[in-house]
Amino acid sequence: MATQKGFHIEHVVGQGRIMRASRRYEPGDTVLREPPCLTWPHDDAEQLISSFMCASADVQAAVLDMAAPDADAGLSCIVSDHARMEAVAERAARSAERSSLAARMAEAYDGPRAADLFEHLLLIGDINAHAFGKRAGLFPIAAKANHSCSPNCGHSTRVGGEMHYFATCTIEAGDEIVISYLDQLWSTTREERRRVLLTQKLFYCTCPRCSRADSGGGGRPPLEEIEPDSRGGEWTAPQQLARAECAAAGCAEECATLGLRS
Repeated sequence: MATQKGFHIEHVVGQGRIMRASRRYEPGDTVLREPPCLTWPHDDAEQLISSFMCASADVQAAVLDMAAPDADAGLSCIVSDHARMEAVAERAARSAERSSLAARMAEAYDGPRAADLFEHLLLIGDINAHAFGKRAGLFPIAAKANHSCSPNCGHSTRVGGEMHYFATCTIEAGDEIVISYLDQLWSTTREERRRVLLTQKLFYCTCPRCSRADSGGGGRPPLEEIEPDSRGGEWTAPQQLARAECAAAGCAEECATLGLRS
C-alpha cells in the first residue's frame, strides 16, 4: 500500500494526469513510498507477462491504467526532418521487438487478442518500469508523476524495491510534483534529452528548462537552481539533489565525507 497523504492526482487538459501537492514539502521530505505491484528480472520481459497473468484483478486494472502512448506521440513537435526520421526508425525497431515477443508468447494462449494484450503490456513496461538491483517493477501511483528536466522531486528504489519520492526543493501546496525520467540530467543538452525521451518514453519534452531558448547541458545551472553553502561557495543543482537524497536516506556522514551538507 502506497503512502500518499500529501498529494492528489488530477487531469489537466493538454497534460493528462498529473501529481499535485496538497501541502507544503521541505527539501528531503518524503512525498511517496510505494511497493511495486509487479516485478520481474529486468532482462526477462516474458516474466512481466506471466506476473501480470497471475496478478489480482485490481493489480491488472492498475497496470492497464498506466501510460502507453501512441506510436506517433510527440513526433509532430520535431522541426528537423532528419531528427524525426531517426525517432521514427528507433521507435519502429523497438515496436517490432515487442510485437515479435508478444506473438511468440501468445502462442501458448487461446484467443486472437492475447498478442495485442501482451504487446500493450510490453509497451507499458518500456514506458513505466523502474529498475532496482537486477529486477524491474511497476509503480502505478508513482507513475502518475510527470517528467521535468528541472524536477522538484527525486526518486529512489534502493531499499527492497520500494519506490521513494522525496522533495529536492521546497514544494508548495498546489505545485505539480515532477521527477526526472533521465539518468544524465545535468550533463546533457536539450537536444540530447529530447531525443532520449522521444525514443524511450515517446514524448517531446516541453518542460520549463527545455522551453528556455538558452537551455543546454554541461554549463552553469540557472541562478534559481543554485543556493549558497556555509563555506561561501555555491551548491550546484546536482549537489542539491544528492544532498536531498542523502538526507532522506539518513546518510549524513557519507555526505560529509564527500563535502556535501545533509
